[in-house]
Amino acid sequence: MILRKAVLFLAAVVAVTTTTSSPAQVGVYGMFTVDRLSNIASSPVPLPPNSSAAPFGRANTVDPLGGTGGVYYDFLKLGPVKLGADLRGSILTTKRGAYINFNGPGARIYSLLGGVRGVFHTPVNSLKPYLQISAGLGRSDYGLYTGRPASNQPLPNVIYNNFQYEGLAGLDIKLLPILDWRVAEFGYGGLDPFGTYSHNYPIKQVSMGFVFHLP
Repeated sequence: MILRKAVLFLAAVVAVTTTTSSPAQVGVYGMFTVDRLSNIASSPVPLPPNSSAAPFGRANTVDPLGGTGGVYYDFLKLGPVKLGADLRGSILTTKRGAYINFNGPGARIYSLLGGVRGVFHTPVNSLKPYLQISAGLGRSDYGLYTGRPASNQPLPNVIYNNFQYEGLAGLDIKLLPILDWRVAEFGYGGLDPFGTYSHNYPIKQVSMGFVFHLP
């Protein structure tokens, strides 16, 4: 009798585990991304040598665009939410720098971010909304000229290292067993420089692209 109860208990555990667990899923994605970097007009980065504030008047925003690529690993199912880890990198540029009267050096943001994500189950299986928090290294020139103290000519750009963070929300739609369309991903975050020129540069972001994953 005891053996029979033990067998029935183990069978029940296996059945529940099989019903509630979900296999881990790996995916890779590529997206077209546009950022808006702001709060540049009040940046503490100094003006180039032998320049005046009037001709070098700063705009408050730049809008670099480019590509984002990444990989995710969803490994834990908690009710209607599947949790996972994400690693991504971005290369974003524009020819328009943060100056009112001229283009300047352009602007650049290079990012390498890691984060956690949650994908939500919906009544429509092909719809996959998700939320994500990411942080890591962001490198940028903020669209600003700089210069050496002994030089009377502005240098094209100096890339500064920053702590970058983002909160993201997006929607994937299943097209094929191994292919999703990332209809849109919206993000908000910022760059906080390491070192001398402490400041906060908020970032608004929108992306779209495609996701390849195991069926």
